[in-house]
Amino acid sequence: MIKALFFDAEGTFLRFNPSLGNIYYNLLRPFGFKIDPEKVAKRLRIEYEVVFQKELRPPLSGDLCKEAWRRVFDRVLSDYRDHPLFEKAFERVYRFFSQPECVEVMPGFRSFISELKDSGFIRAVITNWDCRLYSILEGHGLLEYFDAIFIGCEVGYLKPHPEIFQKALSHFNLKPVEVIMIGDSLKDDILPAQQMGMKTYHVKGTPDFNEVLNLVY
Repeated sequence: MIKALFFDAEGTFLRFNPSLGNIYYNLLRPFGFKIDPEKVAKRLRIEYEVVFQKELRPPLSGDLCKEAWRRVFDRVLSDYRDHPLFEKAFERVYRFFSQPECVEVMPGFRSFISELKDSGFIRAVITNWDCRLYSILEGHGLLEYFDAIFIGCEVGYLKPHPEIFQKALSHFNLKPVEVIMIGDSLKDDILPAQQMGMKTYHVKGTPDFNEVLNLVY
């Protein structure tokens, strides 16, 4: 019997709008940075994996994660490393991703999460975002719909490490078979959850939340 649903955040019920590369382009243009949005987006994902998944060593903290983002920014924008406004540009980008306007809510998610709440299912977020996610969820009016938020930089372990999933299970005293993990990443969301015995729903593009309801009921 399903008692809880665990959600990844970006790519699952939130998505960047406009694209990640175009967000960087718009934010950095006033500083005089001339970037290719697609190339920057690709480099960001590559350097994120290198820094956060290979170079950082748990347990993590908020300060460590911000410094890691500074390292990613430095590598992706290395052509502008000596620019006199480089640090201000980083702080501008970093702050923007704590604001609700950096993302939009996936179509159908509000009514879906509201139905889950009314039906008494446990709802939690398990994410590799950082503490900036709280203000984003609050700004979109979503924070009240979740019973708990498990952030890798606060828990100390990023997905796909099993510790962050176990933290959520233990918090609610749940067995893995009582949970559906919903996420867009096979590596970070789906496979580790399956290995622990959870049911899963793999988001590909825009999710069909009616399909998830069929799994729940």
